Amino acid sequence: MARHWGLDFVTLELIATAAEEGSISRAARQTHLALAAASRRITDFERRVGVEMFERQARGVRVTAGGQAILNRIQQLLAGVNSLSGTVDDIRHGATEHLRLLANSSVIAEFLPELLARFIALHPHVRVEVEELSSSEIVRAVSERRGSIGALWSDVDTRALEVAPFGEDELMLVVPYGHALSRRRSAKFADTLAFDYVMFETASPLYVWLRREAARLNSPLKGRIQVRGFDAMCRMVEAGLGIGVVPRRAGEGYAKSMRIALVDLREPWVHRKFCVVYRNAAELAPIERSFLSFIEGEWSRRARRGQRRHARENALGTA
Repeated sequence: MARHWGLDFVTLELIATAAEEGSISRAARQTHLALAAASRRITDFERRVGVEMFERQARGVRVTAGGQAILNRIQQLLAGVNSLSGTVDDIRHGATEHLRLLANSSVIAEFLPELLARFIALHPHVRVEVEELSSSEIVRAVSERRGSIGALWSDVDTRALEVAPFGEDELMLVVPYGHALSRRRSAKFADTLAFDYVMFETASPLYVWLRREAARLNSPLKGRIQVRGFDAMCRMVEAGLGIGVVPRRAGEGYAKSMRIALVDLREPWVHRKFCVVYRNAAELAPIERSFLSFIEGEWSRRARRGQRRHARENALGTA
């Protein structure tokens, strides 16, 4: 039989906050407890479970090795309670279904706003939660059952997950106004390698891709600053801290409000494909299966439009 040790959520929230803040006194203030009462709650908890949660230090506390495993479970439990509370609020306000999506920054910037607007119009009682992760983090989260559906760049190892096409985009160079490349309509990637780059973190697929292409040219990629997100990248570029590579639609949006210039990259690899991943359709909730069907329909319509456009271009070319 499971033991519950007479736990209460006030104590659990206090412990989680103390771990985050590195201080019991700050955690006490945030949870509206007197310091003596907060210290007593943590001590009583440690006595009941038989594990010391914190190492007390002169300037605060640090989670012990044994306490970390318990802290992970506490955080999961509190997250579950918060999710339950959110679900109850959703139902009270008419939202009866919940769709949680994991997506990388490109998908969020380029595809999701329009897609979700159309999907919610078809399913007005759904509440959508989008969490931004890198492509590799999405694969790991879905594989480990910390998420059901993820949208990411296709050029990553999706392990044994189910995969469906999601969209396509084109990469462009972004440079500050007045830069040596800013007046050019297009450039080869090799032309850019003499300049400092504003880059994503080293684990991101885009960073790995650009490093690989630079290595093929026997040239280093000079990453000067690392950021997370295209908005941050474009702001760094605008400040003159380097150049960057962004998706066309995202770059065109930022160029409307920033002093940046977009330059076409004359490389075959600038055209990227995206996909959605999931473990098994049988494991998905009904609203998740509805979203997959919606995405498949959107992809089929885009593919047909692309085929008609190419047919018209070919007809004009032979006329």
